[in-house]
Amino acid sequence: MKNVVFAFFMAFSISLLMGHADARENMLGMRASFSDTVKSSSAAVVNIYTEKEVVTRTVNPFFDDPFFNQFFQGGLSGRMKKRIERSLGSGVVVTEDGYIVTNYHVVKDAKSIRVVFHDRTEMAAEFIAADKNSDIAVMKVILEDERDEAKFHYLDFADSDEIQVGDIVLALGNPFGVGQSVTMGIISATGRSNLGTGYYENYIQTDAAINPGNSGGALVDSEGKLVGVNTAIYSKTGGSQGIGFAIPANAVRVTLNSVLTTGKVTRPWFGAAGQDVTDDLAVQLELARPYGVLINEIVPGSPAEKANLLIGDIILSFDGKEVDTMSVLNARIASSYVGNKYPLEVWREGKLYVSDVMLGALPDRLVDQQYTVRGSNPLEGYTFEPLSPALNDEMGLPLNTEGVVVVATPNRRGFGMVDMKEGDIIVSINRKAVLTIKDLQTAVSRRPNAWQIIFERAGKTHRVIIQ
Repeated sequence: MKNVVFAFFMAFSISLLMGHADARENMLGMRASFSDTVKSSSAAVVNIYTEKEVVTRTVNPFFDDPFFNQFFQGGLSGRMKKRIERSLGSGVVVTEDGYIVTNYHVVKDAKSIRVVFHDRTEMAAEFIAADKNSDIAVMKVILEDERDEAKFHYLDFADSDEIQVGDIVLALGNPFGVGQSVTMGIISATGRSNLGTGYYENYIQTDAAINPGNSGGALVDSEGKLVGVNTAIYSKTGGSQGIGFAIPANAVRVTLNSVLTTGKVTRPWFGAAGQDVTDDLAVQLELARPYGVLINEIVPGSPAEKANLLIGDIILSFDGKEVDTMSVLNARIASSYVGNKYPLEVWREGKLYVSDVMLGALPDRLVDQQYTVRGSNPLEGYTFEPLSPALNDEMGLPLNTEGVVVVATPNRRGFGMVDMKEGDIIVSINRKAVLTIKDLQTAVSRRPNAWQIIFERAGKTHRVIIQ
């Protein structure tokens, strides 16, 4: 018996020695090392250092409210101070000629951008375009000599729709500015939404450690292909607690392709919006379980209307993939291509229908209709723009919202001026509703004894009275 056991042990040991390379690649079904993947991937991941000018006011925060400012016009603004703010993040080279993708919040308002490669080579980069709602930005490395030939190491995109929960992933970036680092984990979940981070939420969740400074870095699979761009963490301490989120590679690729072909971000447009189907709604609508989006808004002339969708329809799937929430539907549309047709499964009056929708390009904002108020009145120097599907989309407002919004503020606010910010929406002036630029022009052309201005800011209504 001892001889049999000894012989088995020797045979097993010899097989391990003979198959050492195989054992390194497959130990209990896992690779023992990802050094080759890290080596090839890290060459395409950069550290990003930005500088931006920040203007702040020295003001008592108690008076940072439109209600109090109406009593102290110009008196509470305080002194304006300028300072340089430096920040750091990560980015991923995705083309041979030096295009880099990162998070928009990493490079927002940056006056200068420097990128540092894994071999410590440092180069300047320029901001090209960004999709603010998806938090994706595109930059390009600036060559010191235009005659230089750009041949950067870059990452190929994986098909992020094909990843599975449990797949091994590696997160590469510059956490806390300590230098390029790598962490390993698995895909914890896909299609994460309702996190309150933006209008388009369809995140990949991973337990690979993601920390401050990792934003914009790469999440790669075991083959070194880009699965996603690290963007956020759930944390009570500010550090990694094993719940990190990445923007799927397919969404990043759509934004990149748009920039490469048109020079700007062209967002796919569907033209419909709705609400998530709850348990109660599912029972009322005779659905087997609560999922899908109940359509309650359709923009006239939009791709959704052309696809014969009706208010009250429930979208169950888009392009063959289930739709759980409005956020997921928005994200799936954002990951699709303008001009392509996609199948929709629609639940209507107890029956299942299949329809095709051809996505269009989101119409441009009505920049040519902007209006800057002149003359002696509380809105002098403010620039307004009519709300439109594009601006509503950018601001995360319901698609059919009407009105005029502040898009630029005066450099100085004198006595008798209202204190408004970019993004504020005028509701009424002297009890007259303001829905169009013409309404606004008519209102400010009058000379009343007192001004009553009502506007919305971040969902809250403010009223200001100026004598």
